[in-house]
Amino acid sequence: MTILKECSRRSLFWIILVLGLLCVAVDLGFLYLLNIATVKIVSLAGPYADDPGIGKLLQQAAVVLDLLRLYFIPASAGVFLIFGLILWAGLRNSFARMLRKTDALPETAPKAKKGKKPAPKAQPPVEDKAERERREKRIFLHLLSVLQREGRLIDFFAEDMDAFEDDQIGAAVRTIHENSKKGMEKYLKTEPVVSEGEDEEIEVPPDFDPNAIKLTGNVSGDPPFKGVVRHRGWRAKKLDLPALSTVRDPLIIAPAEVEIV
Repeated sequence: MTILKECSRRSLFWIILVLGLLCVAVDLGFLYLLNIATVKIVSLAGPYADDPGIGKLLQQAAVVLDLLRLYFIPASAGVFLIFGLILWAGLRNSFARMLRKTDALPETAPKAKKGKKPAPKAQPPVEDKAERERREKRIFLHLLSVLQREGRLIDFFAEDMDAFEDDQIGAAVRTIHENSKKGMEKYLKTEPVVSEGEDEEIEVPPDFDPNAIKLTGNVSGDPPFKGVVRHRGWRAKKLDLPALSTVRDPLIIAPAEVEIV
């Protein structure tokens, strides 16, 4: 159990770190594009100041941009947080299965038959510390390897954004988002926690799972509670983690590609 807890803590830390950096990069890119759009709207407002129809459209566009600027950051942070927790839960489950296969975690011992003494339990082999650390690094870096292979995420972080035009940055963010989403969907299928849509009324039953439903607002008394869905939540419907290589260097996220000419 000590190994499982240690792996869980380390994987949670690295998942939060990586997804936090990704969330910051996405938010900065999105806000940068919003600022450009706002400047464009302001520049158009002058020539069409006498046209009430176009002026009204420009005002509505400005309101939409303000709403996006206000709600995008908390919404994206929530999405990345939920995605990170799903990844952490899947990795923790994989850790437990892997450790059971290697006898690092004991299964429930079968009951001994009457009249027979239970066979002495074999002591699990002591795992080499260096090998354990190597495996833990490989498990975490494998997640980055998938995102790099599918969406070139590490390449994006390594680029100097000052060297590119705004439209090039926007196109790169869109491509990374689409490819990373496709890569994630290969291994993870999700579904909402509740069937009701956002802003719809819902009744929370007395036996609700607090891990699945988070109550906010004026929470008092005993359930059942009646409220409004602010976010439907996500749960893993299917988790199919890719197999880890047993021969690769654990520090290699993606191999270099060399074309022979």
